[in-house]
Amino acid sequence: MADKDKLIKVAKELNELYKRKKAALPYSINVIRELHANENANSRVLRGLLQYSHNGQYPILQSFIERLRTIADCPIDISVQNPVLTNEQDNRIDLLIKEIKSYAIIVENKIWGATDQEEQIERYIDYVIDLGIPKRGIFVVYLTLDGNKKVTDESLTDKAKKHLGCSNKSNGRFIRMNFKDDIMPWLDTLLDLEEIRKEPLLSSSITLYVDFLKEYFDAREEDIKIENELEKQLMDTLQANSLKELLNTWEEVDKLQEIVSSAANKKIERISKQKICNALEKKGYHIRAYDFRYDYFDLEVDIPEWEKCWWAMESDKGRLFSGVWRYPEKTVAKKYIAMLNDVFDNSDDGYIGWNWHKDYELNDEFWIDIETHSRKFVNFVVNEIERVRKETKGIKL
Repeated sequence: MADKDKLIKVAKELNELYKRKKAALPYSINVIRELHANENANSRVLRGLLQYSHNGQYPILQSFIERLRTIADCPIDISVQNPVLTNEQDNRIDLLIKEIKSYAIIVENKIWGATDQEEQIERYIDYVIDLGIPKRGIFVVYLTLDGNKKVTDESLTDKAKKHLGCSNKSNGRFIRMNFKDDIMPWLDTLLDLEEIRKEPLLSSSITLYVDFLKEYFDAREEDIKIENELEKQLMDTLQANSLKELLNTWEEVDKLQEIVSSAANKKIERISKQKICNALEKKGYHIRAYDFRYDYFDLEVDIPEWEKCWWAMESDKGRLFSGVWRYPEKTVAKKYIAMLNDVFDNSDDGYIGWNWHKDYELNDEFWIDIETHSRKFVNFVVNEIERVRKETKGIKL
């Protein structure tokens, strides 16, 4: 490896430059980010925008349908008259746009990569068919973060594919869409619509939502400008002019990062075992498993009165959630799973009930707090476990 001291010095200089540039930007707060929007929140934002009407017209919904036409493998013959838009009300569909006896657009929102449920899309299609909507008027939009997540055959079954006219050569009325390449650019175009420019609260809401997405995808103009300045500073400092020199530096930085991350993760594991696991065991809880790393958190606790499940707290993309995890080889009666809807906001095949914890994200601040002020977090875990135990009393888990 090249001079490690030089690489560390360059890293510190670039980090200080980055902090100065960010601090010099105009103050910005995005309430969507601060509220830790999940799939449901993003679906509600979309519904709020799409249901906007002006003089009996639905310009945003019309624009959305036009966007679908540019993506779909099928003709989309939809005439918008009196649409009804719902979130989680119709058979728990994330976003449903429908006009009875005419059409239905089922939006399955997977922005944060939630697991596909068994026969999920098939169930949604059966539901809207029962409403009296013809099969040829049913469209399913599978909406992901960046297009990398693919729908599973367990969700998009052969029966669902047949209903949607899918084949080996065509996706039929199953439409793949994502926030990065479709929703974000589409939202930008809405700000050019005359009707929307005349609605200050609506236009500001769209601007805020676009800003939220651009921040997530590192697509803000000011952030791109800062990245370009950092790149120039790096090149000037290292005097790496050829591709070979840059690739060598990349390899050296990767090795250094590997060493530092390994040391940090070992430290995190030792601290968390002592500050979290030992503290919980002293309070009478039995820890069945744990895994603590900078970018991953897993804590599993046995609940004495449960025979088929255990309580678990885990992370997904740096965000903490907790709930009831079912033993894979055991079955919980559907009536008991249904009762968990009063305890938790979400469910899937593994976690039969779970909630996000918006006040906790895996980052530097989180792990430093665990090292220095762990009592608050341990108390939070205890309170959540006891809340769940109390609210599931009588439910055979």
